[in-house]
Amino acid sequence: MVIEVEGGSRAAGELTIQGAKNAVLPMIAATVLCRESVVLEGCPKIRDVDAMTSILKEIGAKVTWDDGRLVIHTAEADGCEISGKAAGEVRASVLFLGSMLGRNQEAGICLPGGCSIGARPVDYHVAAFEKLGASVVQKNGKICCAVKRDGEEVVELPYPSVGATENVILFSVLRNGRTELRNAAKEPEIVELCCFLRSMGARLSGEGTNRILICGVKQLHGTTYRLKSDRIVFLTYAAMAAATGGEAVFHVYGDTFRRERGYLEQAGCLVEYIREEDCFQTCRIGVSGKNGIRAVPYIRTGPYPEFPTDAQSLFLALLSKSYGESIIEESVFENRFLVASQLRKMGADIEVAEQRACVRGVSRLHGETVCATDLRSGAALLVAAASAEGTTRILDSDLILRGYERPVEKMNELGIHAKM
Repeated sequence: MVIEVEGGSRAAGELTIQGAKNAVLPMIAATVLCRESVVLEGCPKIRDVDAMTSILKEIGAKVTWDDGRLVIHTAEADGCEISGKAAGEVRASVLFLGSMLGRNQEAGICLPGGCSIGARPVDYHVAAFEKLGASVVQKNGKICCAVKRDGEEVVELPYPSVGATENVILFSVLRNGRTELRNAAKEPEIVELCCFLRSMGARLSGEGTNRILICGVKQLHGTTYRLKSDRIVFLTYAAMAAATGGEAVFHVYGDTFRRERGYLEQAGCLVEYIREEDCFQTCRIGVSGKNGIRAVPYIRTGPYPEFPTDAQSLFLALLSKSYGESIIEESVFENRFLVASQLRKMGADIEVAEQRACVRGVSRLHGETVCATDLRSGAALLVAAASAEGTTRILDSDLILRGYERPVEKMNELGIHAKM
């Protein structure tokens, strides 16, 4: 699939930011732990959600959409195996291991797919399951798990992996007794998952810190839960507004995006935060790039609260038109800088050495035919294309649809001419 963007227009307008992809995917896996109906409000209609709901259907759940709400019925979701085709569509499929183990005491899945951004082994997940009492066999690209013993109460991750943290939580919610997870990931999406599980009757505390305590319960009940807005999608369209020298207002739910606003301000963006009077959960954030983009001396990605790796490509594109020189160091995924070669085709001055990129700002980018290599690189190319002179054609744009709901329509709402 190809997205074509006609650059040169200043972004202007208002946009409502979709629900968070990295929060809803573990929530979808978590519904397996419940035998009642779950409603997720504000769920984005994106390909990763489609892939996760296809897995739910494969194991016996019923899934429907109702006016922007995802309705999931898991009373009969007793399947214990996920096919290779389904698992290969989305990285988050690995989270069904934890929820199926929690519900059925056994689970089998082929190794998960997802974006080609570097090595993402499941070693931490497997080691944690084994410590919690599961036997795990990996053979011919498949992982088979079964609960064999009570296991230990304390699990310490060697690295604060988001996926491993989520899987331990999902496995432990219905587990007998108390589970203490140390060196847990602190990402907002972990907090969101725990809030969701708590709304279904789970007993857990400590989310947002490196120590999470889970006290097992016998069962969970149904819930209706509204998703918070997606922080990376917000940064994408905010970077687009700034890179074009335009101004835009974004409506977000459930978060003030304080850290994300700070990243934009470091790059010289004018950011205004306005709390909505009618609802304490809703706010407006105005972003302007009319004063130009300023270089950021040093950015290093890492686990939360460090700079998010998912936003690194976006800032590579944004800082390509900055005044000065920026250094970006990638410490999470080794292939995140693949997009640099595509940005160079458009006139960006980016030099990559190992896991560090030096970005020297240029006054203009030009339209070109480029190729998305993963979800976030595709989004970065949309930012660059919007700010470039002329027409940019982005090949393999279907990767963008994994995480962005109607991106072409959203760009046009901001006055940026795009078509698919």
